Amino acid sequence: MKDVAEQIQAVFDGDIKTDKKTLTAYSHDASIYELIPTAVLEPKHSNDIEQVVSFVAKNKLDYPSLSITARGAGTDMSGGAISGSLILDMTKYFNTIHPYTGDLLHAEPGVHMRDIDTLLGTTHLIGCVPASRAWCTLGGMVGNNSGGERSLQYGNADKSVRELKVVFADGKQYTVKPLNKRELAIKMKKQDFEGKLYKRLFTLIENNYDDIRNARPKVNKNSMGYNLWSVWDRETGIFDMTQLITGSQGTLGVVTDIVIQTHRKALHNGLLIIYIEKQSQLEEVIQTVLRHKPVTFEGFDDVTFDLGIKYFSTFRQQLGTKEYLKQQAILLGQAARFRGHIPSMVLMVEFEDKSIPKIDSRITELRKDLSKFRLKTTVEHDDANSALFWNIRRASLSLLRNRVHGKFAAPFIDDMTVQPRHIHNFLPEARAIMRRYKLPATIAGHFGDGNFHIIPLIDIVSQKEHAKLEPIMRELIPVVLKYGGTMAGEHNDGMIRGPWLEAMFGVDMYNHFKTVKEIFDPHYIFNPHKKTDASWEYGMKHIRKNNN
Repeated sequence: MKDVAEQIQAVFDGDIKTDKKTLTAYSHDASIYELIPTAVLEPKHSNDIEQVVSFVAKNKLDYPSLSITARGAGTDMSGGAISGSLILDMTKYFNTIHPYTGDLLHAEPGVHMRDIDTLLGTTHLIGCVPASRAWCTLGGMVGNNSGGERSLQYGNADKSVRELKVVFADGKQYTVKPLNKRELAIKMKKQDFEGKLYKRLFTLIENNYDDIRNARPKVNKNSMGYNLWSVWDRETGIFDMTQLITGSQGTLGVVTDIVIQTHRKALHNGLLIIYIEKQSQLEEVIQTVLRHKPVTFEGFDDVTFDLGIKYFSTFRQQLGTKEYLKQQAILLGQAARFRGHIPSMVLMVEFEDKSIPKIDSRITELRKDLSKFRLKTTVEHDDANSALFWNIRRASLSLLRNRVHGKFAAPFIDDMTVQPRHIHNFLPEARAIMRRYKLPATIAGHFGDGNFHIIPLIDIVSQKEHAKLEPIMRELIPVVLKYGGTMAGEHNDGMIRGPWLEAMFGVDMYNHFKTVKEIFDPHYIFNPHKKTDASWEYGMKHIRKNNN
């Protein structure tokens, strides 16, 4: 493959790296897998990407394993950002944020969310707010159809994306945005790759319209499969291909430019912290909270809270010394409150309004309704006090992975989602399966969306542990389906859930997904072994070799 890298360099202005240190660094994302790429490419501009796509398409027959995987910060938890061929690292050069006007943000996919947060400041936010926002990129969020702590109010990324530029399999960049019937008809009359793509996609959806619409999981958020049900709407006459590209995990093309909706922040917010001693109370408490319609409703368990207290020093570099010391003092006060006894679960319920008295009134009403449970609660109006809990919640996976020695925090059933009204039945059934296979697991997530990150701790090098993964998936899927849910609310399919798409959606819908892949990527050059191209056997062959 070295000669391939040399051939690409002849038409590529960016950087190409093939040294062992770089390839090893890019062999992992946040998933349980590892794949060593043959080269890491850092494109300087869209023409670089067009040239690489054209080269791969032209040489696919001579090099069958040749492929392209776009990558942002590598925070993907499903194996979607790793490859055994070419990695396109979008972070070095595709990191421009265009002048910000109105409520639309225009930026390139390699921009880190932390830089967008700094730009938006105190006035705006992007609705999808993943826990990895300190590290992740905008392109990764769009590729995964990420959600987060604001998804209860604003939905996943697909609800906010307004326009994309994408390099498709013919090696050309196109603008993708919502089209009305007249604009769609003009597109479909074209005889080039783009015209045929629109025509075939429209025909697929129109001919199977009801089946596709009915296949949508009955949940607030979903990132499994391809978002076909949101592309064509007969009633509005709008055909919006951004809905398909968002959440496609780089399997249909390479996104080079993004326009996304932002939302104005409320003037004031208040956070109610609820400490649950008995997890048996959880289901009823969740229902009580949701009746009060908070803007965010998050939580984490005692293991995560304990790690956050013990290893808060890991936040020092991220926060800076001054902010770190401030939050450390708050943390010590919280730890003293429990006198060494950590609550079973910490829930974070946030309200927004035009005035603090209105927020206080809503929190007071909720506390009144919660009084029958005899729970400890605290109210935080100060952003510094609130930030402590948000930092622990957002760092839950990294705290587990870096501090629980001899075990690997394995995200493979980490994203199950059901309607919140089913939680009181669903969660005990899911827990019973985990107990049956003797896998200790932690819980964090978006309780308002019914989206749970149940992360088992396993010895990743143990074949005995590996043998548990498939039967657990086989037992969990019927439970999720029983409650009309999804196995992925926001973390997408990748290598881990791709093999289960047929089990989740049925043969007909799975075949529609495969048809989409082949319409856009007939030679399978984009991000192989993910989504419809995934197989359980392939994934198991590429599980990490150690617990680091």
